Amino acid sequence: MDLEFNLEKAIETNSKRYGLPRPLIAALIQVESSGDIYAFRSEVKYRYLWDFKKERPFRRLLNIEQKQEHAPVDFPHPGISSRDTEFRGQQCSWGPMQIMGAVARELGFRKAFPMLCSEVGVSYGCALLVNLRKRFFLTYGWEGVVAAYNAGTPRRMADGNYINQYYIDRVAKSGFDFGGDSNDRV
Repeated sequence: MDLEFNLEKAIETNSKRYGLPRPLIAALIQVESSGDIYAFRSEVKYRYLWDFKKERPFRRLLNIEQKQEHAPVDFPHPGISSRDTEFRGQQCSWGPMQIMGAVARELGFRKAFPMLCSEVGVSYGCALLVNLRKRFFLTYGWEGVVAAYNAGTPRRMADGNYINQYYIDRVAKSGFDFGGDSNDRV
């Protein structure tokens, strides 16, 4: 399988497919991976895991399980790889949009995680954006959607800034105008 693909074409295709602003997808890719289609990051402190068999979040990990080298014995895996590989793969961010393995599983991805380092990963990142837009856009606008892309939900501090305002600012500096007329597709 050849993982090389045209990132610009993937951005354009997914912008149209999902009704998302092209500059938003491009800016997120710049912030998340600097456009590196092979970007991969282990995030061992990431605790949200997906039980694809029960179609719901996996149970809360025990403290001892968070520190173990191996997956809990009841952690399900789709048979693509070992239980331990699935466990660790869900705790990694993958590809140009750095989608978490667990989130991709929740969205229906059932292939080997390295496939997310292709246009497949851009598509799943955009699918996540659509879900976040449905949940948060009307209340928080694109800033809240972007905050949630990075942190799960948009959360503000007492001063009105988001807890991850630095991330939102980086997306803006990477080319997404949060107040722009062309960015209001919903």
